Amino acid sequence: MKALIYKEFGPADVLAWVDDWPYPELRDDSILVAVAAGSVNPKDVLLRKGKFSRTLARDPLPRASGLDVAGRVVAVGARVSEFAVGDAVYGMTNHFAGGVHVEVAAFRRGELQRAPSNLSLETAAAVPLAAQTALQALRDCGSVSPGHRLLINGASGGVGHFAVQIAKAMGAEVHAACGPAHVEFVESLGADTVYDYTRQPPTGLDRGFDVIFDVFGKLKKSAFARQLERHGVYVSTLPKPATLSGELLARTGISRRSRLIQVASRADDLEELSQWIETDKLRPHVERTYPVQHAADAHRHVEARHTVGKVCLTF
Repeated sequence: MKALIYKEFGPADVLAWVDDWPYPELRDDSILVAVAAGSVNPKDVLLRKGKFSRTLARDPLPRASGLDVAGRVVAVGARVSEFAVGDAVYGMTNHFAGGVHVEVAAFRRGELQRAPSNLSLETAAAVPLAAQTALQALRDCGSVSPGHRLLINGASGGVGHFAVQIAKAMGAEVHAACGPAHVEFVESLGADTVYDYTRQPPTGLDRGFDVIFDVFGKLKKSAFARQLERHGVYVSTLPKPATLSGELLARTGISRRSRLIQVASRADDLEELSQWIETDKLRPHVERTYPVQHAADAHRHVEARHTVGKVCLTF
């Protein structure tokens, strides 16, 4: 079958759409999905460049790319009863190195859910990784509750634009920082206050927050010392020494002031996202869609770090 692969680490040009990739095995607890579309995430770019190749992503080369997709079920294992052939589904693989940007992808139970009924599969593919990252960061790491004041740094990108909407659905007061060209877009998502970070850097705001979600992950908790309330929580998306040590302290119960989101695909979370989407509380924004044969261009688009919403691939 065909697959989007890379035989070596490097720039986007190492990606190739080949036709001799092995067909996945159907196991008792797996579901095979004919992929209609997938999204490109910053993690896809890092994996392609060889990041984590000595730690969490030691899979040998060549590798198939991709972490999340939408498509239709073509086969189910003996222990799978929640899906049938032909169902429209979406989800993310929990295999760290990915590998689902292929014609037919294998998923385990719990990684998939029925796709929202009011979205095309091409749009549904934008949801799984980014929206689950936002949901789990806010709910599980930040413990966001109604009335909490929340700051989202990097609110116009893939994770950020979902985070604004999910935080509003949770009843939070949402403050958002983004570039000057994207202020109106973030306002349209429902943010209560939007800051142009070139004029009002988030670390210089003269107000306190219960949760600060640093989607960019470029800063440290200490940079927000004046903005974090006494029991406030700083949440980052980027694993680095400061965020890893903060997460270790949180998991050992010593301090929960700094958290690192480590997203996992969960059927229950995907179902909740679907409910929000189907009731118009959450809407994915796809800035551009590329045919998979032009995946290198899609990767370069994401790598430029100015994406509004999501970038997707069609198969």
